[in-house]
Amino acid sequence: MKTSVTLFFAILFFSGCGDDPKKNSPQKSELAKIENWARPGVQGQMSGAYFVYRNPLSIADTLISVYSPQAMMTQIHESYTTEDDLAGMREKAEIIVQANQNITLEQGGLHVMLMNLKTDLQEPDSVTISLIFNQAGKVDLTLPVISNKK
Repeated sequence: MKTSVTLFFAILFFSGCGDDPKKNSPQKSELAKIENWARPGVQGQMSGAYFVYRNPLSIADTLISVYSPQAMMTQIHESYTTEDDLAGMREKAEIIVQANQNITLEQGGLHVMLMNLKTDLQEPDSVTISLIFNQAGKVDLTLPVISNKK
């Protein structure tokens, strides 16, 4: 009996080893979008995109790039406040998303900037954004344009 219990726990322990992170790459249908939207914008101007993304992998993943066919340039930005209480934004090279955790891109924090829009964005339009991750690869989002979002 003692040998059976020991063997059971040994099998249980080793069955969790050697996880292949690529095997757990998310499919489009598995993408957990809790809340997502994009701000309206005028052709040639800017807009922002906001969403929650859940990393379904068993390891941390890094968002290294974003792309939208509706903007000439798309970047990850973060908002900040200076010591003089002046608000600003700056490009952020990457975002690390821990295993099985959410990352929130929102107004006043991390967000996606859509710069030099190719066309006007207004309700009921939608914006397509591709997120490029080190492990998961390309993940596509479709965000509704919402004008009265707080």
